[in-house]
Amino acid sequence: MAIAATALLSLLCACRPAPPDPDALIGVSITGINYTGEGVQDFFVDGAWGANLPTYGGGGKTSCCVMLPRTWRPGLAVTVKWTIGHYTRPWSYRKHLSIEEEGRCCWTQRSLEKTVPVKKYDRLEDIQIFFLPDDQIEAWVYRSLPVDSEHPSGRPYPRDPNPPEER
Repeated sequence: MAIAATALLSLLCACRPAPPDPDALIGVSITGINYTGEGVQDFFVDGAWGANLPTYGGGGKTSCCVMLPRTWRPGLAVTVKWTIGHYTRPWSYRKHLSIEEEGRCCWTQRSLEKTVPVKKYDRLEDIQIFFLPDDQIEAWVYRSLPVDSEHPSGRPYPRDPNPPEER
């Protein structure tokens, strides 16, 4: 009887799952938040497509997937490639133009690339790419947008400093 109990206990212990590997890569969703007056036409994080973002907005749509380790480690970084642009003339000037004419006369865009550190995270969630003035980028891993007062960035959701009625 004791031998059977010992064998059963050994078998049960052998079936216990191993603890999660902290270096295991997990696919996480991508969200972008734009804090600039230029629209982000599209962006890629380590080759995975993000989406397009309006001026002073974003965050509502997620794309998939960037591979990140379950546990943050020093030196963790992602490469972000993005195209950002804006109209150089007001709508009142452009409204009579065709799309092609509007693009030739009144649109400017730039394509950029940066490798940026991923801010320290305690729990693996979505990756959020913050597009900031002067072509700066931040990469955060968190579960909700900056409307959450506990967002580790300490930033509020972007707000247009010049609402349309003031332009």
